[in-house]
Amino acid sequence: MKTYRVIFLVLLFSSCSVLQKTVEVDLFPMAVESFLQSPFGYSETIDGFKKEMPEGTRIQKLIKRNPQAQHKPDTIYNFLFKKSKISIYKTQFSQEFLLGGNVRNNQIGLVNGIRKGMTKAQFYQSFTNLEFSQQDSVTLKEPGINRTVSFYFNRKGKLERFTFTGKN
Repeated sequence: MKTYRVIFLVLLFSSCSVLQKTVEVDLFPMAVESFLQSPFGYSETIDGFKKEMPEGTRIQKLIKRNPQAQHKPDTIYNFLFKKSKISIYKTQFSQEFLLGGNVRNNQIGLVNGIRKGMTKAQFYQSFTNLEFSQQDSVTLKEPGINRTVSFYFNRKGKLERFTFTGKN
């Protein structure tokens, strides 16, 4: 009977352990323009995302056929992780363009530790020239950079998700 109690206690304590890893990030506040140039902090290519996406990311390849039969098809790569999706377009000439994405998981982050679950105050501390707003969404866009990044906060002031477009 005592062995059953010991086994039960061991199972109870082992089931209470935390399975998520904490992520420590050095914050170096940056200008919005710098952020929009490179929001991920690494190469926005297929190989870059293959290296940096969390374990368990699926890669979906969609073929886009050209109207002329002699041309090779273009490919759209979708990186799928749980509820998140990032899309990259690869031409027949091996040029790669980030189309955009929708991120809803805290395992995928941007530079300066911007990720789902952070507070609005932490979010604004990541930028040097962004004015605090009470709005529940923040859209970053600069005229010289053809990229838009939108951040959506819930009622508790935590980052719920973010969407982005690629540079043109």
